[in-house]
Amino acid sequence: MAGLKHNKFNALKREEIKNSFKTKEFDLVIIGGGITGAGIALDAANRGLSVALIEKQDYAAGTSSRSTKLIHGGLRYLKQLEVKLVSDVGKERAIAYKNAPHLVVPEKMLLPLIKGGSLGKFSTNIALWFYDKLAGVTGKDKRKMLSKAETLAKEPLLRNDIL
Repeated sequence: MAGLKHNKFNALKREEIKNSFKTKEFDLVIIGGGITGAGIALDAANRGLSVALIEKQDYAAGTSSRSTKLIHGGLRYLKQLEVKLVSDVGKERAIAYKNAPHLVVPEKMLLPLIKGGSLGKFSTNIALWFYDKLAGVTGKDKRKMLSKAETLAKEPLLRNDIL
C-alpha cells in the first residue's frame, strides 16, 4: 500500500517500490497481503496512516481458500444460525468487490436439491432469500431457483432419479 495513496502501486514497479522501503518511514508495516492484511492496510490508509504492505506472492494469495482464491459468502453459517456472521461476511465481501473488482469476480453456484436432503425446495428458497437480505446481495447476483429441467440442462450428469 506504500504507493497506493500516491498512485505508485503497480506490479510492474515492484522493485522500485521495494527500494523505496529502504528510505521511507511508515506508520505501519503489514506482512501478508491476504484478505486480513489487505483489510488492515486499507483501514489504516483510510485513517491517514502511511502503510507498507509486503506480500511475497500475488495479493490475496493467502485468502481462506488458498487454492481457489475464493472469498466465500458465508452461506454455511446461515445453516448454523450465525445470522450476524452472515451479515458481516456479506458486507466484507461487498467491500472487497468495491475496492478490488479486478480481483473479486462473482461466481454463480448451483446447489441441487435432492430427495431426502437436509432442506426442501420451499425451505431452501426461504433460506436463500434470507441470505440475500442478510448478506446484501443485489441485482443479478441474487439467488435464482431453477426447475429440475433447467438444472439438468446445466449439469446433465446429476442423478435424475433423486433430483
